[in-house]
Amino acid sequence: EKHDCPYMSDRTLTLLLATGATFVCASLVARVRSRAARRLTMSGAAEPAVRWALDDDARTAASADQAHILAQAWGSDPEIGVFGGTLCAVPFVRTTTDGLVMHGSLAYCNGGGLREGSPRPGVCLVHTAVGPQDLYLRWRAHALATRGYVVLIADLLGDPHGDGWEPAWCGPRREVYTGEGRPLLQRRTREALQQLAESPLVDASTRRAARAV
Repeated sequence: EKHDCPYMSDRTLTLLLATGATFVCASLVARVRSRAARRLTMSGAAEPAVRWALDDDARTAASADQAHILAQAWGSDPEIGVFGGTLCAVPFVRTTTDGLVMHGSLAYCNGGGLREGSPRPGVCLVHTAVGPQDLYLRWRAHALATRGYVVLIADLLGDPHGDGWEPAWCGPRREVYTGEGRPLLQRRTREALQQLAESPLVDASTRRAARAV
């Protein structure tokens, strides 16, 4: 079946990470307070099943124009377009052992040829320097979910509102991860992986793989 996770074995848990000081998954940086962009319902997704963040007014793009461009690209994504199922997205709020409240998002799809009722491999997307409230990350999470993955957009800044777009806010929070702070970044990233792996949506073999990271 086309959507039965062609990229991973059942025991694989993929982590997309940066090699530099900033967090990487998206190449396009954006922010906005456009309600239309934030509450965008993508093709095949019922609006009540899609809520990416607890704060419906969180920033997700650099400007209204960029949000519009991203929304158009998301809506015309050919892989998502041919997928016949529905998107589910929910806030994923967890607290690290050192007290950081991580405001991530969990996305997965149903239907469209995906195997129903069975756990799936998990994928963890780590954000850029601007944080987890990013329209581009949501688009990529949706695309991966159509392939049969359970996708976590991790939050390593503790950012429920999209404040990561403001340098004065995100600068100090990113600084703790530079230099001698790299072990803190690694520890929190592993905790995000573990929290994803413990989700009942993620298969047991993936959970074992996550503990081995």
